Amino acid sequence: MLFENQNFISRLKKPVSLDEHVFRYCEFSDIQFEGGDITSTFLACSFADCGWYWGLFNTCIFVDVKFSNCIFRGTTFSGARFVNCEFENCAFLKDNLNSSCTFNQVNWFACVQRNCTGLENEFRTRDKGRSYLS
Repeated sequence: MLFENQNFISRLKKPVSLDEHVFRYCEFSDIQFEGGDITSTFLACSFADCGWYWGLFNTCIFVDVKFSNCIFRGTTFSGARFVNCEFENCAFLKDNLNSSCTFNQVNWFACVQRNCTGLENEFRTRDKGRSYLS
């Protein structure tokens, strides 16, 4: 199902889930997710002040997506594709079982991160504090 130009604040409303949908020009803010599969496609969306605990981003596609002030705890990214995405002030942290976020077979294309933690193995730093994919 296609969701276009929607604003989701504090929660998702039925029948919306992050499983097998397409989101275009949508804004997600102040939503806390726990567990669950995220297998959707996100086009020109933004995520602000969102948190994921044990999220499973399996084969997601993110194009022109901006993540700001988001926290990922023990989240798994498997087979995801990030194209021209931005991460600003985001943290990729361990969960309560001391498991880190994982990035298995993730493809990064023209992405940038600013002031993020936990992406050190995915990005390398270059000029003026901006980090680009290595």
